[in-house]
Amino acid sequence: MKKINTIFVLGYPRSGTTWFANLFNSHPDVAYRHEVIGRCYRYFPEKLFASLKYNNGLSDTEHERAINVVLSPNVESDRAPFFPKNHLRLNNARVRYFSWLATKTVGLLKPLYKKLYYPTGSALSLIIKETRSTVNMDSMLIGFRVDSVVVLFRHPCGSIASYLKGISKGVMGHSDAQERGVWYKENIDKPYLASLSMSEDDLVALPEHKYLAIHWAQQNEDYLGFQSPSYNRFFVSYEDFMGDKEAQVKKLFNDLSLGYDTMVEDFLFSTSSAGDSAKPSLKDSSDSYYSVYRDDKFDPHKWKEDLTVEEISDIEKLTVNTYNKLIEKSEID
Repeated sequence: MKKINTIFVLGYPRSGTTWFANLFNSHPDVAYRHEVIGRCYRYFPEKLFASLKYNNGLSDTEHERAINVVLSPNVESDRAPFFPKNHLRLNNARVRYFSWLATKTVGLLKPLYKKLYYPTGSALSLIIKETRSTVNMDSMLIGFRVDSVVVLFRHPCGSIASYLKGISKGVMGHSDAQERGVWYKENIDKPYLASLSMSEDDLVALPEHKYLAIHWAQQNEDYLGFQSPSYNRFFVSYEDFMGDKEAQVKKLFNDLSLGYDTMVEDFLFSTSSAGDSAKPSLKDSSDSYYSVYRDDKFDPHKWKEDLTVEEISDIEKLTVNTYNKLIEKSEID
């Protein structure tokens, strides 16, 4: 198998990663997989997945098998909007959109869907977006032989305010004692969480915004700790990116060896201004809370109105050092 330009897009949930990843997805030479590890891990052979998680590298044969699992189209890791692609036999975004909807409804169509939409051709970049967890992620990045890792980060108050909004709308769940306990055990030996001198009971008793702040800080500390010399790392501030989108996209795509295509430009402007006028085959079908579309009035700093002064103070106390390190990294990049 020819080496594929492989790029991971990482970030804490509610940091704009879905919109950001779809900038890449809109490129005609990109095969995009949405949270394929978290959603489709069961499609990896057990031994191969264990090697990905623990071996900090794969053999050539294992690597080829792992890439084939990721490239194989799956309705769980495919997500609208869809775009025309140079590497598809059936290159019609509208047809793919309805094929995807039909396959989600009728599972027997999955083999046909995989056959129709398996990417082919030599000019191909693979984009994988993951936000759910950093557990064993450093080993997976090495195993997939990634060329670049792009970490999108948002001001912690912005991410947490959006998360709390999702809870209030009923589209995201409030963390429970079991979830917090599992997370505590997975992270207690890491320097950030250990520095808080907090017991598991202490963590379980925290109000949601404080738990999310600790979770945000630890996850981003993990991203900062990924330092393998085998791939390039880019840290991108969501707020800075939104301030000058076109220039930021052009620079980032150049750094990642991707051209700035007209489809990328169209998506960039349709999703930050007149999103409602986009073609139906290009729209995502999810709840508006998860939508990549936003109008001209979208304000990335709205968290200043949505959170109380006390909540902002609590969050910033727990995250300021990590946030400053991320800002420093983004300025270096």
